[in-house]
Amino acid sequence: MFEAEKRGREYLQAKGMEARIIDFKNTDITAESTALALDVDVDRICKGLAFKGKGGTAIVIIASGRSRVNNGKFRNVFGFRPTMLPPEQTEELIGHIAGTINPFCLKDTARLYLDMSIRKHMDVTVFPGIGGEDSVVELTVNELEKLADPVSWVDVTL
Repeated sequence: MFEAEKRGREYLQAKGMEARIIDFKNTDITAESTALALDVDVDRICKGLAFKGKGGTAIVIIASGRSRVNNGKFRNVFGFRPTMLPPEQTEELIGHIAGTINPFCLKDTARLYLDMSIRKHMDVTVFPGIGGEDSVVELTVNELEKLADPVSWVDVTL
């Protein structure tokens, strides 16, 4: 178990959400394979995207599974062109290894934002990861917002 997953589980347990964690055996860690394993629409899988921020920080955006970051929208929100964070820097700046980025227990050098693409699922649950390759937590959008405590909601995807 990755250290980030351990922290994520402990955090969710402390918030009374341990029973909502779903563990499964997955062949890889894509939104598509997770949706297949859970038998849900891929758009309900929350994916974590990591970008270089300013001054040695990282920007983490949690978006719906089918979303793609739009360079112009990102630039309008953050004031610079998006550059993906190299995998070797994700653990250092975010506290999670590449491919397991999620909204829980981020380092102080990471700024978390939730993308508006998730809000279209207000009437169902969504599934953000918890820091490992084969575990997610089932949450309403409001629960995700409360537990993740983002800087803000942003609209940076198509």
